[in-house]
Amino acid sequence: MFKKDKRQFLRLSAHHLLKYKLLDEGGKEGTLSFVRNISAGGVLFHSNEYIKPGSNLGLDISFPPSSDSVKIKAKVLRTGKLKTVGGFDVAVQFLNLNGDIKKIIDRKIENTAYKTKEDDMKTLAAIFIIFAAIAGIIALSTRFNLIPVIFFKAATWLNIVNTSLLFSIAISLVKSKTNS
Repeated sequence: MFKKDKRQFLRLSAHHLLKYKLLDEGGKEGTLSFVRNISAGGVLFHSNEYIKPGSNLGLDISFPPSSDSVKIKAKVLRTGKLKTVGGFDVAVQFLNLNGDIKKIIDRKIENTAYKTKEDDMKTLAAIFIIFAAIAGIIALSTRFNLIPVIFFKAATWLNIVNTSLLFSIAISLVKSKTNS
C-alpha cells in the first residue's frame, strides 16, 4: 500500500532559479532554468532542450530570498519529456559534493520546509480568528434581533467564538513552542 522512500536525503519541492552549462561542450554559455525539486544528493530541473543522460553539467543554483547561490558539478541520470508543458525534466546527481556545500543545501531545504510549516500554522490560526469574528458578528446580530436566528441562538454562537479563539491560541502556542 505504501512505498518506502529509498532516497538518502530530504527532498524539497521548490521552484527557484538554476543556471546550467554543459561541461562536455566547453565554451557554451549557461542556460537559465528552474528547479522542480532538490536534495543534498541532486536536483530535478526543467530544460527546454534534451540533455543526454551521462552528460556532465555545471550548475549554479539560487536559494531565494537570499542572493546566495551554490555552484556544483552534476551528472545527468535521466531526461524525461514533458508532454503537457513541453520541455524536459532533467534529474541530476551532484558530483564531488563537499561537506560545506552539502550543509548549505541541507540548511536551505530545512529552513524552507520549516518556513512552509510555519506559514501553514499561521494560515490555520488566521482561519480560526476569521471564523470567530464571523461567528461573533452573527451572535451579536442575533442577540440584538438585527437578523433572525441562524441555526443557533446567540449563546451558541458565542461558544463557537470562544472555541475558535481557543483553537487559534493553541495553534499559536504550538508554533511558538516549535520556534524555541
